[in-house]
Amino acid sequence: MKYYGIFNGTSSRNRVLVVWLLLIVLLVSGCSMHAAGGDTLVLQQGDDTFLDQKHGVEWRLERSGYFKTAEDVEHYLQGLNKEEGKQWRLPTKQELSDLFSSFDLKLNGEVKIQLEGRYWLQDDGKDYVGSWQIGDQCGPSRSFYREKSGYVRAVRDMQ
Repeated sequence: MKYYGIFNGTSSRNRVLVVWLLLIVLLVSGCSMHAAGGDTLVLQQGDDTFLDQKHGVEWRLERSGYFKTAEDVEHYLQGLNKEEGKQWRLPTKQELSDLFSSFDLKLNGEVKIQLEGRYWLQDDGKDYVGSWQIGDQCGPSRSFYREKSGYVRAVRDMQ
């Protein structure tokens, strides 16, 4: 039986090269597919906030100054909440991770904020600081590291 195909008459070295090139094309296209989709972050008109439509939260555009203690963070949030109906709080680790992911996947639309740095979080009733460092895998991935001081990126549930 005679075989006619794309490898007919090619050396085994060329076959390996073709297979490697096909794998590279598939990997590159797979990584870029993560960026497909609509913007999840939307600026609020005339406001200092933006909405994360996918996760149902509202974020402040400006991050706070740098805080070293949980007491200073609480005082800052109390100041934000003096306006009637405002319930600003610290984000959870997952909420802040989702925000970073929206920017990593370029789903931030017209929202431009400074993300670099350490941020205060609240999980399991405890306040702490952490930062993410971006990895080098296919697609955006970050590793979380606990820190001692940082900024507040205040969030509240959409009403």
